[in-house]
Amino acid sequence: MTVFDMKSVKVICAAALLFPASLSMAENGGRPALEPEELEEMIIYSQEPEVVDYEYGMRLDIAEVVAMEYFPPEPDFCGVIPAQMTYEDSTGNLNTIRYLYPETAGCNDN
Repeated sequence: MTVFDMKSVKVICAAALLFPASLSMAENGGRPALEPEELEEMIIYSQEPEVVDYEYGMRLDIAEVVAMEYFPPEPDFCGVIPAQMTYEDSTGNLNTIRYLYPETAGCNDN
């Protein structure tokens, strides 16, 4: 076999190996295919839960915290700020609760 023929064989083999993967990615908009567990998680987390205001004595069923957000009005603020936590309960449902959080980043120890 000549050098040209060997290069051609390598190119054909590489194309044959990569072609099925490129079809799979084309079907998914250029993204690799997802595993069923990943797809289920994306569907669950794509649903925005209703935000509920926390009330003293409320019973919370928190199995896993998904996200925590704080909303200080300015950097180094000292005082109470609104915050919210998104969590998964023991049945797998997403919940978001809004509460007040004591921000101490800008407080002086004087």
